[in-house]
Order: sequence, then C-alpha cells, then structure tokens
Amino acid sequence: MPAARCVRPLSEHEQFALHQHYRTTHDADLRSRTQMILLSAAGQPVAQIASLTFFGEDIVLYWLDRYEQDGIDGLADRPRSGRPPKRR
Repeated sequence: MPAARCVRPLSEHEQFALHQHYRTTHDADLRSRTQMILLSAAGQPVAQIASLTFFGEDIVLYWLDRYEQDGIDGLADRPRSGRPPKRR
C-alpha cells in the first residue's frame, strides 16, 4: 500500500492556474491529473483521490510527483517515440 502523501501547499497563483486549467482543457486525461492535484492540495488522501478519479493509487502518486517536479507543465503528456497515430 502506498504511503500517505499530498502535494505541497499551493500558492494562490498556483490554485488559480490549476482551477483555470481544469475548467478550460478539453483533454480528459489532463483534467483528471489536474483534479488529482487539486484534491491532494485540499487534503484528500491518495486512496480517496484514486477512488474519485477512477485511477490506481500508484498512478495518483505518479502524477503528484510529476507536479512536484515540473509544476503544471508536468501534467501534460511527454512526447512518445514511434510513429504518430493515424488521424481519421
């Protein structure tokens, strides 16, 4: 079972940026990741965040770590190797 953990306290600017990001993005994955950070900052335990977002606790911890390291830009997908997917 993963250890209890949450993100560092967020500044008002960070909270505003995350809320704005959550409301305006059309990418469902990015919205879920942003929600994980906001819930963690609100004091929700990892298990509760995992339940609310339908992801595993290990995934929640991964995105909390990515946010801690890279900020809001860390929530975006990193470039992948290989051929890009075909467009319909």
